[in-house]
Amino acid sequence: MVTLSPDRPPGFELLLDWLEGRLSASDAELVAAQVADGNAQVQATVNWLRGFLTVSHTVAVDNPPPIVHQSLMQYFSRWKRARAAMSEGPVELIAELVFDSRHDLAATGVRAGDNPDEVVHLAYSCDAGDLLIDVSELAGRLVLDGQVLPVDSSQAPIYAASLAGPGFAALTLDGDHLGRFCLDGVPAARCQIRVSNGEIEMVADLDLRTGVGQP
Repeated sequence: MVTLSPDRPPGFELLLDWLEGRLSASDAELVAAQVADGNAQVQATVNWLRGFLTVSHTVAVDNPPPIVHQSLMQYFSRWKRARAAMSEGPVELIAELVFDSRHDLAATGVRAGDNPDEVVHLAYSCDAGDLLIDVSELAGRLVLDGQVLPVDSSQAPIYAASLAGPGFAALTLDGDHLGRFCLDGVPAARCQIRVSNGEIEMVADLDLRTGVGQP
């Protein structure tokens, strides 16, 4: 699992916890020091997260027209009946990529991959919440440290994660109550990740062919 270390740059989830005030005082102080001394990629990631949080907290959601509201309620009613008919199986949701530090930070003038120890940050989103993944390299293979941030805090918080690609598959059952998980020994290839808490299942396509340790 991801741990806070003075020798390792803070990952996506740690930076988000720090910005939203979820860390202890000592951990927050350590992350603040790491950000202050961090390289351009760390600074750009923090700036992007601050902008993301600002937009998410200020955007007002307008009430839909009555016919749209009625249609949504009818759709939701059908969805509930269909879910019950499937014996309460998890609802599959496609998570779309909204941030990739290999490309989005490059647009701000920060070149990713100059340092072989750098971490690639990925963020995906769907109706049920967000999926954050930090990708790092260890002994020639990749390590994926992930966290699910659900919209509905009443949902089951622990997620199992599986990964499938050409000629390989991986599964982890080490998820914790913060929605975190870790997959290691992953090859640099195209693959698909699934994270499920038994109620919802987020599915996302990953392209790990370039990034960590590569220009």
